[in-house]
Amino acid sequence: MECNHADKLIMKYMDGILSMEEAQKLNLHITQCESCKESFFMYQMVMDELRDEAVSEAPDGFEAAVMAKIKDIEVDYKLKEPMPIDNLTAMLWGTFSLLFGIGVLLYIYNQPVLEFLLGNPYTKDWAQAMIPTVDVLSVYVSDIKSKLQELVSNGSQLFTSLKMIAIPVLAVLASIKYYIYRKQKVEI
Repeated sequence: MECNHADKLIMKYMDGILSMEEAQKLNLHITQCESCKESFFMYQMVMDELRDEAVSEAPDGFEAAVMAKIKDIEVDYKLKEPMPIDNLTAMLWGTFSLLFGIGVLLYIYNQPVLEFLLGNPYTKDWAQAMIPTVDVLSVYVSDIKSKLQELVSNGSQLFTSLKMIAIPVLAVLASIKYYIYRKQKVEI
């Protein structure tokens, strides 16, 4: 018998609902396991102390006095102010950042994580079922990575072309802004 099962049986014994068969199993385990034996006797001491305590009765009229005080309490129900959109936006960005970070870490350390999960008896079945999904995701990530590399290599040519367009556009916008600024300054 494992110690965690013995602990459950000890609790059933303390509650007085232990069957004879379970009692025999518990007794056998306690005679062999010092840790469970110590736990059993500690619980037994606590239960003995609680049984020895005298039950005190509430004074006459106590319940009526408490109920009268409860009726006299005035509760001021106020509605909460709605959450500002800034807080909601911050929470969404925080959640996104957290999930993105976890995804990056899982991508980087996917083999050690899978080995750990496969080695754990509680997660082994789940991890074995996830291996095909991880393989498919690896293929997708590799495809995205190659597409991004192509885009970056082609992007340098595109960037040069965009620079040739962006510089005149920015110059025109700057001159318009300067004109508006000068016009406002003169009118004041």
